[in-house]
Amino acid sequence: MSWQPVGSLWARLPRELGDAVRPWIPAIARQCVEGVMAEIGECAEVFSDAEARAAAVELTRRGIERAIDRVGVPELLQNDLLTDFREQGRIAFQQGLSREAAQAAFRVSSRVLWRSIAAAGRRLHLSGDVLYGAAECLFGDVVEVTMALTEGYNAAQAEATGPTEQRARLFRLLTGGGGYAQADVGALAVAIGWRIPHRITAVVFTAAPGAPPFPAGLLPTAVPADLVSDAPGALVACPEADLGGLRELPAGWTATVGVSVPMAQAAESFRIARRAAELAQRGMITMVGPVLWCEEHITTLLLLADEFLLDQLAGEALEPLSGLAPRQHEELAATLLTQVQTRGSAPEIARQLAVHPQTVRARLRRLTELFGERLEDPDQRLRIELALRAERLRPAEL
Repeated sequence: MSWQPVGSLWARLPRELGDAVRPWIPAIARQCVEGVMAEIGECAEVFSDAEARAAAVELTRRGIERAIDRVGVPELLQNDLLTDFREQGRIAFQQGLSREAAQAAFRVSSRVLWRSIAAAGRRLHLSGDVLYGAAECLFGDVVEVTMALTEGYNAAQAEATGPTEQRARLFRLLTGGGGYAQADVGALAVAIGWRIPHRITAVVFTAAPGAPPFPAGLLPTAVPADLVSDAPGALVACPEADLGGLRELPAGWTATVGVSVPMAQAAESFRIARRAAELAQRGMITMVGPVLWCEEHITTLLLLADEFLLDQLAGEALEPLSGLAPRQHEELAATLLTQVQTRGSAPEIARQLAVHPQTVRARLRRLTELFGERLEDPDQRLRIELALRAERLRPAEL
């Protein structure tokens, strides 16, 4: 059988099939975007924003509408269809999606559309040959549209060849957490002159209100870095060598250095650095100077990793202290923390707290009244210690 343009195949389908599908196009578009988000991690992250998701649904609706409009229509009226998909390729690049994710999104959408077309055909009692023809149209579209998406994507990428944008795009690919194509990473790494390391460390930068622009010269030029987004940061292989310039950070800027991880876990280092920066802003991690090193605060980061669960733990473990006056709560909490940590005698606890041993004995008797046998249970003591440590880290929020 000779090859035929896909457009001519659509034109041979009965118009009643298009009429049956057309009322369902908005619902099908929503199902397409939901399917894409379920199967493609990159798209799920981009479309988690309600505005971006609504725009994706609208683009999909228009694409399906254009496809259905081709049913039973001469090919002459279909020539500009691929222009829309070239534009969608450009949009995918601007959203930070990889080329492979954009192509996969169309394949997923085609499957969803095919199920709807097949259902409409069965309702109309159309022959198997007609349904086979519809499937051939969709599968043929996958080839042509994928080429158009790639052309638009490549054109947008070629227009954004500046080194600053290349560094930022590589940074977003590696820290996005949605997976990425090694080919994309390799191409961008070559473009900026970055040798891909085995291990990587993320750095997050935070600016106080009124801070001056970030001086780009403080970072090596050949590292992935995005200094203009809402979460500016960089990725470095050797923090001690690559971040020497941070000693010159201008007033109002701070840097939070994540932990060193294998290359594939760069997103985790970035997540930890962002969390540490947030805790520092809330006063739960003390910064000495403009640079915070996460490796020095691993215990605090672990303890405050899930504040919801921590609240549940504190509410249960420290419930006996809940009805006390603030000063009595503070005194008994300090004594209890020292006691569960050291299991020391009253004189030993008194030395650590700088109070009289008799005062400690009185507090210990009161704690025994409040907590009872919990203080003899190792598991309960651990829960109490974790809750008290967290309370010290965030006293203003408890």
